[in-house]
Amino acid sequence: MAATGLTPSTESPAATKSATGAVQSKKRTRNSSGFVAPNLKKTKSAGGSSLELPVAERATEVGKVYVFGTGDCAQLGLGEDITLRKKPANVAVLNDQNIVDISAGGLHNMALTSEGKLWSWGVNDQKTLARSGDEYVPLPVEGLEDVKVVKVACSDSMTVALTEEGQVYTWGTFRSAEGILGHSKSAEVQEAPSIVSGLEKVVDIATGTDHVLALTSSGRVYSWGNGQQMQLGRRIVSRRMLNGVTPESVGIKGIAKVGAGSYHSFAIDKDGKTLAWGLNTYGQSGDDSAKVELIPTASPIKSLADETIVDIQGGEHHSIALTKDGRIFGFGRSDSHQLGLGYTVEPGVEDDKTSHKKAIRHPTEIKGLPKIKSISIGGNHTLALSEDGDVYAWGFGEMYACGNGEEEDVETPQKVSGQQIQDSRVIKVAGGGQHSVILAVSKKQE
Repeated sequence: MAATGLTPSTESPAATKSATGAVQSKKRTRNSSGFVAPNLKKTKSAGGSSLELPVAERATEVGKVYVFGTGDCAQLGLGEDITLRKKPANVAVLNDQNIVDISAGGLHNMALTSEGKLWSWGVNDQKTLARSGDEYVPLPVEGLEDVKVVKVACSDSMTVALTEEGQVYTWGTFRSAEGILGHSKSAEVQEAPSIVSGLEKVVDIATGTDHVLALTSSGRVYSWGNGQQMQLGRRIVSRRMLNGVTPESVGIKGIAKVGAGSYHSFAIDKDGKTLAWGLNTYGQSGDDSAKVELIPTASPIKSLADETIVDIQGGEHHSIALTKDGRIFGFGRSDSHQLGLGYTVEPGVEDDKTSHKKAIRHPTEIKGLPKIKSISIGGNHTLALSEDGDVYAWGFGEMYACGNGEEEDVETPQKVSGQQIQDSRVIKVAGGGQHSVILAVSKKQE
């Protein structure tokens, strides 16, 4: 990454630009998924019966890739001369590559083909692209010729790929508040895809700013990376921070899906109930007490107990949960309208216009949306995909990552439109640090 590792920001998003114009505190991405809690298969073993999740499957519908937002760090993939797109713009070089899925990191992106191959573009300072060549245009990832990928996730300086065989490959590095932490105990920066040993039958992955979650078919969750904000679900002693880069169990079972925010983590159990751990300074981990700044181990989000959750993801300091019936709830930091509620403090609470520490700590339903089938969270903006194939965006607007053509924050969900997608149905969304990526198909071809 172009920016160095940062501690979790408590400043206004508009005040976190570096001298180069990069917004350092917003580099992350979150994954989108139309996940529905699966029917778990009971399998007998010597110790009795257990639950087994189905293997992960690659998406099959092919679309064209479109980007919008700020691209001064190559994240748009439109060439060195195009560093800003206020409305969705087609990444033409990928049009013939049969792209079925996308992932956006802080400053880099991945596109997955129907054949299980990856294309990458964006910042390559820590080898997150797993290839040589021009960063400003998509090119094939190298080193995965003998495997087929079903899902990919991007963090700030790391990329994670899940294969058909349930194996996990990673490349790049983790960062901490002090700088580069390392990819593993043996490599500071991993230039080529490397298999993660000790993990088998993985069915889901998720990434935060500098940590990774993996879910196995037995419903167990493993975490690794930087653990300074308890996002690993275990305590990492500061003088032995490298211990965090080795995957270890979070200690929970019966899980059907994982999700992550920049410095916090989520798990959804087989009944659609949620657990969270990590940084909670704005209530983004689901504890609405202002006194609880860290949640060290996986804990139930009690305020969502009455809902059946099928996906939950986070941005830098806010979180969005998607219910089985297509409603969404927001909680966490709200000063740039990350939650899309139209207000930045709890109703009845006096609004201090000068405060950059505004939060809605209790999960609150976001109104004014059709039935939603998937979500993806950028650093301080949110994307929601409706069942009809429309994208809605809201949150921090200065980087144009909401796709509405305006530089102001977007207070409530607004449908993303543009000449290049006016006759298209969107099938995937991915929110990055300063940009967004969508995958769409032409309605004329349907």
